[in-house]
Amino acid sequence: MVEKTDYQALLDFCIKCAEDKLAENIVTLNIGKVSSVADYMMVATASSEPQLRALSSFIERQVRDEFKLRTLNQPDDSSSGWVLLDFGNLIIHLMTPESRERYNLEGLWGENPSHATAEKLARR
Repeated sequence: MVEKTDYQALLDFCIKCAEDKLAENIVTLNIGKVSSVADYMMVATASSEPQLRALSSFIERQVRDEFKLRTLNQPDDSSSGWVLLDFGNLIIHLMTPESRERYNLEGLWGENPSHATAEKLARR
């Protein structure tokens, strides 16, 4: 298991993996102060569902090989346009452009969370 102090290294590694597979608009958030679930969040865009599947499986495989760490969840089917990889203190959201725009995770979890975004999602 990755020690808590190694999660920054894991995050940096996952960013590199996402860049290698041509993910776009990679954003990282330090959510530890506002969440008891995780310390770090990474959000990245895949241009299509096939790229989303490839990106998800690549990151999972690379993290397993490099850090001997598996996801705590069973990653969802990419047909939703959103795959979540839960590595404990690091949660990765891989999304199609449409899903990313719709859910606006940066607006919910960023430095200046948007209450309007939270209210909009609550109505769905």
